[in-house]
Amino acid sequence: MPNTPAFLLGVSTLISAIPIAIWLYIFSKSEKGGKKTLLLVFALGCFTAPAMLGIQVLWQKYPSLNLLNFIETVFESPMLVVIGVTLLFVVLEEVIKLYVVKTIDKKTLLINKINDAMRYGIAAALGFSFGENIYYLATFWGFIGTGELVGMYIFRSLFTTAAHIMYTGIFGYYYGIGKFAMVINKQKELSGEEDTISKIIAKLFRLPMSEGFRQKVVIKGFSWAGILHFTVNYLLELGQVMPVIAINVLGYLYLQYLLKRKAGRLILLSDPTTRKPATIASKDRDVVVELLGMWFKEKKYVDVLHVCERLLERDPDNNVVKLFKSRAMDAMDKKDIYRKVLGTVVKTNENLSIDQKNTISRYVAEKEMFQKVQRQIKEQLKKEGKEFKQPKLPKAPQPPPSEKKEEEDTFKL
Repeated sequence: MPNTPAFLLGVSTLISAIPIAIWLYIFSKSEKGGKKTLLLVFALGCFTAPAMLGIQVLWQKYPSLNLLNFIETVFESPMLVVIGVTLLFVVLEEVIKLYVVKTIDKKTLLINKINDAMRYGIAAALGFSFGENIYYLATFWGFIGTGELVGMYIFRSLFTTAAHIMYTGIFGYYYGIGKFAMVINKQKELSGEEDTISKIIAKLFRLPMSEGFRQKVVIKGFSWAGILHFTVNYLLELGQVMPVIAINVLGYLYLQYLLKRKAGRLILLSDPTTRKPATIASKDRDVVVELLGMWFKEKKYVDVLHVCERLLERDPDNNVVKLFKSRAMDAMDKKDIYRKVLGTVVKTNENLSIDQKNTISRYVAEKEMFQKVQRQIKEQLKKEGKEFKQPKLPKAPQPPPSEKKEEEDTFKL
């Protein structure tokens, strides 16, 4: 078998492509569209690893720019040198991967929901990992034993690649939140969620509150990516493999959790020309939205969903209302029948089946009648000078066994 550089590079590329293709499939199979853009981001990500090598070549050619020499000069302790070098490469790698996501977002404007930012971040990370794996295989082929080479290939294909997915995927999540800062910050304000750090940033740099919130979440995302990356690299320097594997497994599960959240799948950026006009006065809408915030804070999620459905019929492109609806669904018990009926973040009454409409109608009718009777009793007791005690509200009705089975089939993932 020939050992020419071209042959080793070709074989290393072919072998490295197999696990990367599997990873790409895992994180793109649930997406109906956008796969071409995902592949484009992956292709751009493939150039990030060679760019890192280019930086190191530049350092060798121009020693005055060599940051490794600077770190070794500043720190006398070998441990501090290791920490400094590890931190340097962590920052460089994360910046160069995140630059790909930011560039794609500015050029294409295809990030219209939080999950898009996460998936593009993951694709950029896979591109980086692909290039890095090719380099390691081609470099060590013939210099280490076959068993060691296979072990390195398996570890890098599974755990090193998963680690890069975790770092940039988590940053992508926060980047997506930052992109839709105006809508998300407005929803948080209405639900009474305090955000001291965003206020400090906004006041310090004289920015709008939404921009202060955006800056905070982007910094938070980059910090988490950097901390996780540094921790994994430093543990590997110490030869601690098991903690690295544990971190990767937990990171993968966390990413899957984030990708399944309804708030992450909510489309927050749409074509302005396709927006439907609202049929409700802005003053009335603002009052209802403030009511949503109060109920959300009190964890009255069924009430929030009911009002969101009514309001979206008259203002279908209101992103703040859509966000209230999706966050209420995320917070509700997955077994709640009301949550099952309204199983998507964009579903309105015209999309519901007759059985689903009946389930909602029964609950709404019972609740409205209950509230009407309650008001009458309260007024009567007030006239008599007696104290009114708040009774419990009726629970959402459970469908008959036949309907329940049909709903389980309908909403089965």
